Amino acid sequence: MLSYQHGYHAGNHADILKHIVVGEIITAMQIKPTPMMMFDGFAGRGLYDLSDAYAQKTGEYQAGVASLWPLLSGEQTSVVDLPSGVKRWFEAIQHYNTASTLRFYPGSTALMALWQRDVDRVIASDLHPQEFQALRGNFRDYDVALHQRDAYEALGAFLPPKEHRGLIFLDPSFEDKREYKQVARAVIAQYARFPMGVYAIWYPILPAAQHEEIARLLTHSAVRNVLQVEMWGDFSSMQMQGSGLYIVNPPWHALEAIRASLTWLAQAMTSHAVVVRFHGLIPE
Repeated sequence: MLSYQHGYHAGNHADILKHIVVGEIITAMQIKPTPMMMFDGFAGRGLYDLSDAYAQKTGEYQAGVASLWPLLSGEQTSVVDLPSGVKRWFEAIQHYNTASTLRFYPGSTALMALWQRDVDRVIASDLHPQEFQALRGNFRDYDVALHQRDAYEALGAFLPPKEHRGLIFLDPSFEDKREYKQVARAVIAQYARFPMGVYAIWYPILPAAQHEEIARLLTHSAVRNVLQVEMWGDFSSMQMQGSGLYIVNPPWHALEAIRASLTWLAQAMTSHAVVVRFHGLIPE
């Protein structure tokens, strides 16, 4: 949707979930020394200024990353006590901020750019003209291939990757309700071409529960080995009950790390009564 701009939502509870989990997946995949490709299909600006008009209008980051900042920065706890995935995410935030204060929040493109190894490759796409212009400005000095194109069309162009290993991260806005089916069908189609890929689909949990359409389509396809991770909580001010990810081919090294990081997150976000859930949607 060309009307959607993620700056209004940067650093909220959904970003925390998706970015910690993506970090765990990347880290587990990088245990192998062989190259890998990372694709961010809905990159947005990739890096967000929490002091700008977008973030200030909604203030969603205040209940998200800002609420954790005293814990993460060591004001209320020791950073060494953090789970490795939370610590990795926090250190990435520090990297994009020049002082101890929180101003910039790194999106998935920024995290992939930071976490890639010399042998890896990052591709980021966004169709929105204004968002892509900002994305290009933010990553002019980074080794990231940027494309102003539709994410679903780009999948057909970039998969299967020459590295034969890859993480495909898809977090559409779902403003168009047809996108629940669209993203599921896109992953099913690409799985047929690149079954070894790791696919992570983020979704919002809303009263209508339309994300279950993704699960239904995946379950009735050739796709196998799907992990469902969800974070529920008191996020009614954002008209969401939480959010989750369907992860196709989750690296087994990441499973306990994801659980440890999200268990810490549930304990830390006490004001939102957070509950995390793990479910094997489709077995191997």
